[in-house]
Amino acid sequence: MNFFYAPPENWKDDESEVEIRDQEAIHISKVLRNKVGDQVYVVDGIGNRSKCEIKDISKKSVQLKVLETNSQNEPTTKKVMAFGAIKKRDRLEFAIEKAVELDAWEICVFDADHSERSRLNEDRLQTQIVSAFKQSGRFYLPKLVIKRSLDEVLEQYKEHSILMAYLGDEEAESPNQLTDSENLLLVGPEGGFSEREADLAKSKGVQFITLGKNRLRAETAVVALLSQFLFSK
Repeated sequence: MNFFYAPPENWKDDESEVEIRDQEAIHISKVLRNKVGDQVYVVDGIGNRSKCEIKDISKKSVQLKVLETNSQNEPTTKKVMAFGAIKKRDRLEFAIEKAVELDAWEICVFDADHSERSRLNEDRLQTQIVSAFKQSGRFYLPKLVIKRSLDEVLEQYKEHSILMAYLGDEEAESPNQLTDSENLLLVGPEGGFSEREADLAKSKGVQFITLGKNRLRAETAVVALLSQFLFSK
């Protein structure tokens, strides 16, 4: 089943009609060759999935009538996945894709002390998020957040329960079930977190956890950490 994405502003106020634009519209009409009268499923990224009938097709727009809508409540346990920027684009996009599939509520990419600085193409990353969101059949589209340092991340999410995957602390614990509604999961870049960042995290009351005895690539750590909490409600 294919899902198409239309942001909330593309829907009529009474949600009786929706417009799909640009590349999504081209995919419907040119790639899949859908016609007027065909039915497709459209998601709005804020908890609603609608069965729709195509009313009109133009060059870069598809107008649809909403036939029925299924809605899903927000999860009671939300997970923000924050990780140090990965320089190699394919590995960065892999981490983004898997974070979406594994139910991250938000995805935060930041420049850690050991990150190799690189300019992030936010539009491309956002496109990657939307693609993974549709493929995985989710109801809520994760938000992308870009920060310049771990310091900014900890300030942004200071009201969250924070877990940091850290190999350099012998007292780091194995992950347990999440008990709070708002959670921040932290993974370092290639090379891990610096001592400064670890000390900063300790001063903020961050809980250190271990993902095992082996060193993991950053994108593998993202998958391993989120997988620990896959069945959180």
